[in-house]
Amino acid sequence: MTNSLNRRALRREETREKILRAAVRIFAELGFEAASMGSIAARADLKKALVQYHFETKLNLWQEAVNFLWSELHTLEDGLPRLSDFSSHDDEREILRQVLRAIIRFAKSHPDWVGIMFREASSPGPRLDWLVENHLKRDIEDGTAFIATAQSHGLLPEGPPLQILNIISGALTYPLLVAPLTKRATGINMASDESLDATVDILLNMLKP
Repeated sequence: MTNSLNRRALRREETREKILRAAVRIFAELGFEAASMGSIAARADLKKALVQYHFETKLNLWQEAVNFLWSELHTLEDGLPRLSDFSSHDDEREILRQVLRAIIRFAKSHPDWVGIMFREASSPGPRLDWLVENHLKRDIEDGTAFIATAQSHGLLPEGPPLQILNIISGALTYPLLVAPLTKRATGINMASDESLDATVDILLNMLKP
């Protein structure tokens, strides 16, 4: 009996995750208004009724999909080394490089992370307020604290940490957003691992105090 219950619980979680992954893609591609429970069900290759069984409303599904996406980001962040763990300047510069490389690779493997943020920021409303309160506020606070620490260790130039955070964030995400266009125009894949590493190295050289 216990094994049967465990199998049902596992199937339920697997189905729920399948729906959430499909929802993340659809909300990023189409936006909240254009997305539907039916289109999400089709992307997940499930019946619409099953999606509605797990998530009663589209808003509830959007919120849970965003929570799911950000949980993957926070898992990445929790595994990153911290500047305070190292003492030598050379070690700290390498840690800064590792952190930026991890972020740009996350953005590459999770394009919907950037897509959902940009879509919601372009039409401010209750969903953006919810996103800020539940995720983006923490991201900004953690990001500016990291920048301030790097500045205090002489790794980044002086200036408002929030502005430097925005400069770095833009430099890490923009090449990915225009990568398809750049490849068509030049034949160069700006989203390759080699190009992404070069982007981080160039950025750090530009921001060297």
